[in-house]
Amino acid sequence: MTTPGLIHPAVPGADGAVGWEDEPDRLGSLLIRQAVRRPDDEYVSFGGERWTYRRFSGWVDAVAADLVGRGIGRGDRILIQVPNRLEALVLQLAAFRIGAVDVPVIPIYREHELRHILDDARPAAVAVAATVSSRTPPTEIDTILSSTDWAPRVRYVIGGDADGWVPFRDLPESVDDVDLPEPGRPDEPALILYTSGTTAKSKGAVLTARECLAHARNWVSTFQVRSDDVYLVGTPLSHLGGFNAAILLPLFTGARVVVLPHWRAIEAAEIAEQEAATVMLGAALFLSEMVDIYASGRFSDRPIRLYASAGSVTPPALIRRAADFGVTAGSCYGMTEAGTLSGFGPGDPLERRAELDGRIFPSMTVEAVDELRRVLPPFEEGELRVRGPQVMERYTDPAASARQLDDEGWFYTGDVGYVTDDGWLKMTGRLKDIINRGGEKFSAQEIELALVQHPDVLEVAVAGLPDERFGERVAAFLRLSDGVVWNGPQPLLDHLDALGFAKQKFPVTWRVLAEGLPRTASGKVRKNVLIDAGENDAALPPVNAEQKEAKDV
Repeated sequence: MTTPGLIHPAVPGADGAVGWEDEPDRLGSLLIRQAVRRPDDEYVSFGGERWTYRRFSGWVDAVAADLVGRGIGRGDRILIQVPNRLEALVLQLAAFRIGAVDVPVIPIYREHELRHILDDARPAAVAVAATVSSRTPPTEIDTILSSTDWAPRVRYVIGGDADGWVPFRDLPESVDDVDLPEPGRPDEPALILYTSGTTAKSKGAVLTARECLAHARNWVSTFQVRSDDVYLVGTPLSHLGGFNAAILLPLFTGARVVVLPHWRAIEAAEIAEQEAATVMLGAALFLSEMVDIYASGRFSDRPIRLYASAGSVTPPALIRRAADFGVTAGSCYGMTEAGTLSGFGPGDPLERRAELDGRIFPSMTVEAVDELRRVLPPFEEGELRVRGPQVMERYTDPAASARQLDDEGWFYTGDVGYVTDDGWLKMTGRLKDIINRGGEKFSAQEIELALVQHPDVLEVAVAGLPDERFGERVAAFLRLSDGVVWNGPQPLLDHLDALGFAKQKFPVTWRVLAEGLPRTASGKVRKNVLIDAGENDAALPPVNAEQKEAKDV
């Protein structure tokens, strides 16, 4: 087995911290380095099964060898849509090992979302689970590909069988000797993460090893995580958060990972206590449920020490409540295109962690700007823009890159917020018309375009309403076609289902408007009016009065 760059593996100091002088420069060599430095230390456990660094590295090499044998190599894209299980980890690391590009896709995506991603990514290899709930992803993929003029060179199925697919269980878990190509170089694409923005189609953010490792360096130095930490991972491994917690950060420091197959709070608390877990990354919902369990007195003796909350609004009261049980928690600001951009350390005051969204990472710059992109003074709200070594190279779509990346390296986020005079930040809103349901973000326009296709719908607006459990819930405000009688949303839900939408995108609140949608004088839907009415369960003002008010302004 060739091991390029296998010099000076990451070496922890007396306190478990890692020195930057020993930082590897390729994602594909992270696991190799740890397998040489700490071969018999545990890397990952899942469902009671435990893998050392050396054993898992051998499995990765075996899968990498199979990929190479099937014609997959440097720069090829590997789409991986697998729920939380070890195969999801080994496939991503095998991609990095041979210089291929990892394209993880969250398991809830169905035909509607997959069609666009497959067409955009054009993967040379595809790996999916045999079943996800009542779905059969191989059939979904095959159906989509049947209408295209291209096909992946190999298709792997995990946890079952499918015609024309290679059963992943037939691959060996180790190989005696194999000569693999070098891992991808620092400036080569390594990861494509798809994220929704203001348009109806998701965008592919292209990240190199250099950007991922800059993220790791900033994360470790700010949060002061160590090689003796244990990461409890309940977020999807196909998310940036899951990738960070299960791959990037533990392999960077030599820490241990416990992967959960799904999120169930009581099971997570039990496993956290059994495994002495210390670090979690995830949505505020997970933290809230863990704190509730700690408050019950059942698992309060050994709580996690650090919780980085991201992806949805984190109530300040929750951060303070977590501190009562010894958990250093706080809200972080970040995005798929640039990773986590702010954080906190054990010495940061509780009130700052509770009221703000973290201290800006050392090598990153975040500024608030006005409509003319002029920098605003501290504490003044504007659009947040970011620059630094973590920012993605580009989107897969050049037009999308041109809209949000400028020639000076600034990425314009579409989020609204301010920066303090001592380097902390606060996100206060967003320019993007997206809905954030428990950390899953998706376009309101995407759902609108689908619903308006139904013959019963004359016009529709979709928005996110505050939700105690998920942060936001999907609400649809619609005007029915002439002669249609409203008998409930089931026909429209069936319509979304037939189009293959993820269930999380289905509206749960429906309002039928007799006079139509409130609009500005220019014809733009006034979603603030809809959200206010939906949040307070209030009647909407008459459309005519609303239009007159807009014109008067």
